[in-house]
Amino acid sequence: MKPSNKIDTFNQLIALEEVTATKFIGFSPEYQWGRVYGGQVVAQGLAAAQKTIDSSLSPHSIHAYFIRSGTFTEDINYQVDCLRDGKSFATRRVVATQSEGAILNLSASFQVQENGVDIQEPIDMSSIPRPETLESDDWSNLMNRRVVPVESNLYGHGVWLRLTGERDSGISDELGIAYTSDDVPFDAAIRLHPTFNGTWGEEANSLFFGASLDHAIWFHRPQSPYEWQLHVHQGITHVGNRGLAVGKIFAEDGVHVATVVQEILQRVSR
Repeated sequence: MKPSNKIDTFNQLIALEEVTATKFIGFSPEYQWGRVYGGQVVAQGLAAAQKTIDSSLSPHSIHAYFIRSGTFTEDINYQVDCLRDGKSFATRRVVATQSEGAILNLSASFQVQENGVDIQEPIDMSSIPRPETLESDDWSNLMNRRVVPVESNLYGHGVWLRLTGERDSGISDELGIAYTSDDVPFDAAIRLHPTFNGTWGEEANSLFFGASLDHAIWFHRPQSPYEWQLHVHQGITHVGNRGLAVGKIFAEDGVHVATVVQEILQRVSR
């Protein structure tokens, strides 16, 4: 078992141990809230799937269900089912488990590169403060975080994110994007609730607690997650103690990198 405090970079986090051709083990750093960060499990699950895929294919979408909270004190086992290998697409299913059972069920689809039109809805980045002008709000040494003030962002709840350390050419951009993609949705969805007071989770006097239920990402264009990317999410509905957030990830020049949708359990604390 690898000591959790030895993981200081994303490259170390994503370096899975191979047990068989379809079974891998991942390790976790220590998190201040105790549970494993959901973006870690999604990224490691995608990394496990990629290890069974021909290098000519890249991930274009993933759909994941968070089944139960993971603990950073245990290794995470990733079992890959090779569902289909076609000429243009390949499909994988990954189940992540710890001693108490499954913690994640992830499906990933991969596609060979195809030529075609490249179109995106434009975004005006000129009114959004650059990350260098904002205060640090980091919660991990693996990732830098800068929150965009509400009055400066007309598109929703915005956060600048980037991985720390050096980019490894052997690690796909999609893995880093998957890791960062779980950071913003909860904050965006909870803002719809009429009694939200600005705090949630483990924060003092929080009115809410919750957990990610399911998570989907569509990867559009390659972009290094070691460069600043703007994650913009909007909460669009809240019903049955479930909030839903829809968001986009942009490069600093406005290129649309990925689209993210997440449903989150959001209950009022008792």
